[in-house]
Amino acid sequence: MTRPYSSLYWPSCALLPIGIVLAAPAGAEPLAPGKAEVELREAELEDDKEQVLAETKVKSTAVPQNPRLSDPVPKTGVSRDEFANRNNRHTGEIVKRMSGSVVDDPGESKDIKLRGLDKEYTRVQVDGVQLPNGGEKREFQVNQLPSFMVGQVNVLRNSSAEYESDGIAGRVEIKTREIPTEPKLEARFGYGGRNNMDGDLLHGQFGFGYKPVDWFGGMGAFDHLDNLIDRTRDKRFSTRKRELEHETERSHSDNVFSDLALFYDGGEFHAKPMLLNLDKLKVKTKLTTEPAKAGSGETETEDAVVSTSGATFTHRHNFSGGPVWESLFAYHSSTEDKDKNKVATKESAVGSGRFNLDKTTLERENKEDETWTLNSALRVPFTLGLRQELKFGGAVRERVRFRDKNAREISKTGVVRSTTTAKDNYYMTENYYAGFVQDNVWLNEAFSVMPGLRAEHVDLQSRTGDGSQADKTVTDLNPSFHALYRVRDDLSLRFAFSKSVNRPKFDELSPFAVDNGTTIVIGSPQLDPARALNYDLGGEYASGNLFLALNLFHKAITDIIEEVDTGVDQDGKDVYQVQNVGDGWTHGIELEQRLSLAGLGIPALQGAQLWANQTLLDSKVRDFAGNNRRFKQQPGFIANVGIDFSYAPTGTIVTAALNYLADRPEYKANGDVTMIESSLTLDLSARQQLYKGLSLFGEVDNVTNRERVDVENLANGTNTRKVENYGRTFMAGLTLQF
Repeated sequence: MTRPYSSLYWPSCALLPIGIVLAAPAGAEPLAPGKAEVELREAELEDDKEQVLAETKVKSTAVPQNPRLSDPVPKTGVSRDEFANRNNRHTGEIVKRMSGSVVDDPGESKDIKLRGLDKEYTRVQVDGVQLPNGGEKREFQVNQLPSFMVGQVNVLRNSSAEYESDGIAGRVEIKTREIPTEPKLEARFGYGGRNNMDGDLLHGQFGFGYKPVDWFGGMGAFDHLDNLIDRTRDKRFSTRKRELEHETERSHSDNVFSDLALFYDGGEFHAKPMLLNLDKLKVKTKLTTEPAKAGSGETETEDAVVSTSGATFTHRHNFSGGPVWESLFAYHSSTEDKDKNKVATKESAVGSGRFNLDKTTLERENKEDETWTLNSALRVPFTLGLRQELKFGGAVRERVRFRDKNAREISKTGVVRSTTTAKDNYYMTENYYAGFVQDNVWLNEAFSVMPGLRAEHVDLQSRTGDGSQADKTVTDLNPSFHALYRVRDDLSLRFAFSKSVNRPKFDELSPFAVDNGTTIVIGSPQLDPARALNYDLGGEYASGNLFLALNLFHKAITDIIEEVDTGVDQDGKDVYQVQNVGDGWTHGIELEQRLSLAGLGIPALQGAQLWANQTLLDSKVRDFAGNNRRFKQQPGFIANVGIDFSYAPTGTIVTAALNYLADRPEYKANGDVTMIESSLTLDLSARQQLYKGLSLFGEVDNVTNRERVDVENLANGTNTRKVENYGRTFMAGLTLQF
């Protein structure tokens, strides 16, 4: 398939802002800092001075969590200072080590599941923008975003009114890297492979940033990754049936991010173009055998190109007297072109070993998702009896999305028939309008409350390939309330309440009708979003060498979306439809610890830091039939523990990260019970300075050779066990910094 952008175009996009920065003229007044910067923003800026473009700087370790103490919004976060030296080629590998996060299996790390809920309950934003993506569940696959471009990652556990309400599980807030005030150059080249060093894994990065004058600065980064994922799956049935699969997925990604900024006395403009391109080829073979029956085989090839491109433009102005006006405009487009061919064969006779063609399936699919986003907000500090900070604003987003899929089946005799269904093709527009107001009120110097209200209105128009059309409007008023008590400078307690929504999957909203032979499935353009009342209670303690956090949460969820039997019979076939039918809850405990060993006074441990987090989860859903069960594949326990160690005299850095996921069961309406068994994963990395600015690094992912094990206990009394093996990943290379 043809790439949307040529290989020469990508690096040239990264070099463009670099050339502009180097050619920028001098001569302007220094930028005067705004008077309205609050305590949290000041702390974040101090952190940014160390984190930008300085991946391998060796220094004594302190706990960088103090900004959280003054933020009224419950969150967990990690900065570049903390994650830069770990095994993080993609943003998903950063998030999977954060409290309460579940990310896909080794080698992919693409789908985020906060608090153990399915990916459809999590939303991701990059520099304030919810980027479009090909997924039907409104997810953004974070394996498309290189960690090289990331400066900070936060998980917003219970958002205030200024954030969009969509995403019941939470919102991942990704902030790209800041422009450094001094010239900074970084490059990295890595070579490795799966289970050996055979070159199946190649990684290259290049970045440069500089603010040559007070009024202008810029940075650019280019990332290239060649990756091979090799999986084997062995599924065994209690009936002695066996399915043996082998899958290889070779991917090539080229990614560019730039930030060009103009600064003036009291404000700044930023233009942040982004190009993310992923080209992947997947080949899967499957052999099915069963005693006394002829075997069958499949060979499936899938060729896909996924691209996200666009730009974000931001402006911030600090007015005299303290008000701050912030605006954002963004346009992004995501495309996915996919060709899939599957050849099915059958054994000519039991045990013969000769397989003949049975049928061939051909599919071609094209998706496109475009968004235009405009946000603007004004923050006004004032005193009216009590010190306050009022913030209000609005947001508009227009979304245009379509899917065009064509499927054909060719029999062994050459007869061609279309297998395209009405659900395969849709076109929809979703226009989003929102306004909010919130007021942070300090009742005294230690205690503040922040009530807020967000109004959201969505207009949806959808149609299918056969011309069926439907319209839907939804309006929500979502209140929020956040309270923060600063017991001491190093200790904060907090409470948060908000109402949130979870908008339906895209392919459920078109007015389709599909006859599957025995059942009929119809679309649900009149679906409402699921809704939740969210409660968080917790606190943080942060000293120079120790950080501790505890958070308790509960979510009461209504109008859960599920596919149900409507009770309607059409032509002798049951009619199924996705509807708002379920209610439920989920709650849990989230713990975090971070300890710098510098406080021990031992010189060799000056740069050592231990970190850990644990999450305990439980849930209950009452479905359409009145049955109680847990949310799909939600683990009861998640834990991460690690160590980051640096030794300044020799320029040595070593990191280790251990991830544990408990069993993830799923209780289905038909009585089947499936479960992903518990797993333990260890990742290691080491970096050694060779010369000033030049270091050698080595990384090993999945040291424990973790396997994914799926177990099924079916309602008919049979059971299955599938073992999926990924292997280990090795990489070594050089990093350069000046």
